[in-house]
Amino acid sequence: MKKDYKIVVADIDRTLRDRGYDFGEINRKAMQELHKRGVLIGLASGRPLWQHLLDHAEEWKLGFQFDFIIGLNGGEIYDSRKNETVKLNPLMPETIKEIITGMEPTQCNPFIYREGYMLARWDDELLQASAKRNQNESRVVKNVEEFWEEPVGKIMYRTHSAEEMDETVVPLAKTLENDTFFCFKTRVDLLEFQDRRNNKGNAVQEFCKANNIDMADVMAFGDAENDLEMMKMAGYSVCLCNGMKENKEIADAITEYPAHEDGFGRWLFDHYL
Repeated sequence: MKKDYKIVVADIDRTLRDRGYDFGEINRKAMQELHKRGVLIGLASGRPLWQHLLDHAEEWKLGFQFDFIIGLNGGEIYDSRKNETVKLNPLMPETIKEIITGMEPTQCNPFIYREGYMLARWDDELLQASAKRNQNESRVVKNVEEFWEEPVGKIMYRTHSAEEMDETVVPLAKTLENDTFFCFKTRVDLLEFQDRRNNKGNAVQEFCKANNIDMADVMAFGDAENDLEMMKMAGYSVCLCNGMKENKEIADAITEYPAHEDGFGRWLFDHYL
């Protein structure tokens, strides 16, 4: 591992923090040290930018804004230095209809993001929990056709258990995939559909191109399937020890501590900084 990476980019949930735990002091100090050394720091999330992603720098008391933030698994790229946002390859109405009608046999509740709120098929405890956890407004469609009235960045399906996901939801979802869209798990109980051209790796690459930086100069941290391409494309990749098996298999390193124990910051201080 070299010692002069120009970018450090990290997923947020279950990488920089975990449910029920705050962003930790060691993570904060690690980011501040990176920033002091002139390293560009980015966030790469599956959530949309409007879902408070730009607020994390102040919330975590870093003293600076992130250089770039990726939302919707690569569907949005915010460059803070230019104060510009680029949106890429949303799912089009006919594709949204194909996915939602195709997934109906699972009887799972589809979720989509509209600007400023989350839209679902019906109200249930999974919708309520997600809205509360992410401080979102949630709404329920009056007619299923509302889902495909306009393009969306992605479609999500939550289940009550990992078993329901693996035994019922994923097998059907995989039969729907085509050259336009694909699906992947971001948690054991959360499946997402999005355009094949969008992933966090391609979004980081777009930022690098705009700033004349090689992907070999990127260090990436992640834990789930939506981090795989980013980790594969980066010059060096680190998986949190609480991460998925697939991520651990392709990572250059695995942290000794999980996300809720500042695994990101501890690893940087022990092995890089």
